[in-house]
Amino acid sequence: MKRVYSKVMGVICMAATIFSVATSSVNVSAAGFYNPSKSQEQSKTTTQSRTTTGSSTSTEKKSTSGNKTLLTKEKETVSKSSYLTSEQESIMSKLDTDYNKVNWDVQYSPKDMEGIVISVASYKHSDSPYLLIGITNIYDEDVTFSAKGYAKGKSGQEVADISFYEAAIRPGNTIVQSVYCDNTPTGEIYWDSIELPNVYETSTYWEGDWYLSTDSDGYYKVDYTVKSDDYMMPGYVTALLLDSTGNIIDAGYDYSTDKGYTLSDRIQFYEKDYNRKVVDVAMFSNPLIQD
Repeated sequence: MKRVYSKVMGVICMAATIFSVATSSVNVSAAGFYNPSKSQEQSKTTTQSRTTTGSSTSTEKKSTSGNKTLLTKEKETVSKSSYLTSEQESIMSKLDTDYNKVNWDVQYSPKDMEGIVISVASYKHSDSPYLLIGITNIYDEDVTFSAKGYAKGKSGQEVADISFYEAAIRPGNTIVQSVYCDNTPTGEIYWDSIELPNVYETSTYWEGDWYLSTDSDGYYKVDYTVKSDDYMMPGYVTALLLDSTGNIIDAGYDYSTDKGYTLSDRIQFYEKDYNRKVVDVAMFSNPLIQD
């Protein structure tokens, strides 16, 4: 076994040989995020975030006037698979999470929600098609995200129902959902509704550590730890197995209702052999502060 520290990711999957052991960590900070002039109705007088610079971490408070803000108002789209402005892409490229490990097929924002970035990547597991959908908050405060829609197939038919509700996504954080499709998806999603309801929960700055290995039967597993300075509940923790180009090989998740400052558990995969070498892991979560 050898340790791998590669930082890439992407799209597709199936089955083959070879396993590796990898370790890494991810943290979420909330520095320098984006507020469009047209924002959602949420009143919050202050929001607390932590900015990470190298190995040092500091805490800052930002005052808001009730409207979430972005840095500038640039409107230029800068790449084929992205429908983001150059400012949005600049913010996304600097996220302190595992988001940029993933080779996303497409990135865009809903109308009048420039601080929400929807990212989609397709992949296959055991010859079954899936979509991984990521929702990233680049506003400067927590948002609650609620949406319903469906994934389209090649003939425009519905191939998967999609539903999201996340109570308080932290600035700079991404939540992800893997969706099984009963036919080959195009990657296009028709959204019946996308809303940012009032926020009643509070996210927390968090750090995550993971360790990729195989169990005694040869199946992949990811042992993870979520840490925070706040007493928190991690909720969903998702791990993506990635190949050397950032394509998704497999996705697994754990839902934890445990509470504490440091919480550890395991995400079990049910494959011994993939058709590509597992090189890296991307970890996603959105812990909430608990009373």
